[in-house]
Amino acid sequence: MKFLQLLFCYCLLSLKLFSQDIKKYVVENTWPVTSIDTSSNEYNDLEAIGSAIGDARVVMLGEQDHGDAPAFLAKARLIRYLHEKKGFNVLAFESDFYGLTTGWDELSKQPDLIREFLKRNIFSYWTRSDACHHLFETYIPNSFETKIPLQVTGFDSQLYLEYSFEKLKNGLNLYLTGNNLTSKFTDENYKTFLNAVQGLTAYNMQPDVYKNINRKVLKEGLDLIKTEQLEKKDSSYWSLIIDNMISFINNSNTNRDKAMADNLKYLVNKKYKDEKIIVWSANSHIIKYTDQLKSTVKNFDQVIWKNMGTNFINDPAVTAKTYILGFTSYDGTAGRLWSNSFSVEKPNKNGLENWISKEVPYAFVDFTLYNQKFGNPEKAFLMKAPSHFTIMSKFAKVPWNLVYDGVFFVRNMYPVQLDQ
Repeated sequence: MKFLQLLFCYCLLSLKLFSQDIKKYVVENTWPVTSIDTSSNEYNDLEAIGSAIGDARVVMLGEQDHGDAPAFLAKARLIRYLHEKKGFNVLAFESDFYGLTTGWDELSKQPDLIREFLKRNIFSYWTRSDACHHLFETYIPNSFETKIPLQVTGFDSQLYLEYSFEKLKNGLNLYLTGNNLTSKFTDENYKTFLNAVQGLTAYNMQPDVYKNINRKVLKEGLDLIKTEQLEKKDSSYWSLIIDNMISFINNSNTNRDKAMADNLKYLVNKKYKDEKIIVWSANSHIIKYTDQLKSTVKNFDQVIWKNMGTNFINDPAVTAKTYILGFTSYDGTAGRLWSNSFSVEKPNKNGLENWISKEVPYAFVDFTLYNQKFGNPEKAFLMKAPSHFTIMSKFAKVPWNLVYDGVFFVRNMYPVQLDQ
């Protein structure tokens, strides 16, 4: 009798372990996506993604690199679907937080003005890309002629696109003056400080000015303002702007991603607290679980760091309402605008990309069902992410099912072209 009980327990354990095999799960649960045509309003092939997202308030859409045309097209089509069928009406870009918050609020929402504003205040990787033409030239502007306009915002701490270059210095001056914070400076230091702020925003518009700013005065001024804000328990929008500028001058992957997460929390919890938000960013920023990944390999922190996604979901209430969709690809070429194209790395023979039928051009795999069914397995497997190469186990063991909630697969990658 005891032998039979042990045999029964062994069989159950074996069945459980077999069921947890990620390759088997992917093979059996890959959902083909038939099209990445951004003008299509037929969404049957996206229903599996919609079901996986469920009642999430935040959906993050990644990309392996800022020149991946099929990923841009797929994301633009997903945005249409999420906007029209799932009630998402805010689109947040990995671009200038101040410009796409204050600037967007001030903008008269006429289609031609919207088109021009987006070109000048969202990174040109996307706005000048042919694969994003329909999104920026047609879909977003024309949505303001409907009952459900698609609002645009940003969360990047790099405040140097056109609106910030033209307006941030004066906006900051009004805030500091109105809150009696200018008294902490001498007149000469305050003038130098504001000029340094202008130099910071010139990073992209006038790079020679940025190189020549008085960084010591800028840093001391920002630190002084932050100290005063902390003493006054100021948690306003302008406190966040100061944090962004401090992050910008102390530039690092970790600092930038922490600031982006804080910006996104502000958008989700305050500015658009009753809305559903789509996040457009890179795989490397949206991934979570990165605080759990360890490696002794040199330069590990240049590939995996405590990313925006990890910082953003540190609140369990946010985790339950966020769906993170990564992107991966099989083969082809890639390359950003104004740079040379390159052949993407072939997937590892034991990687996820080789578990998907060769007949499928695009596909979706939901990891949340796998995690729920088998208790969030931590067993590592191989996949081409966050960029166009596979992180091998000797570099870091990554359970991608805990890093992404789902993954969108592209069989043939190709680079964007300059939009005409």
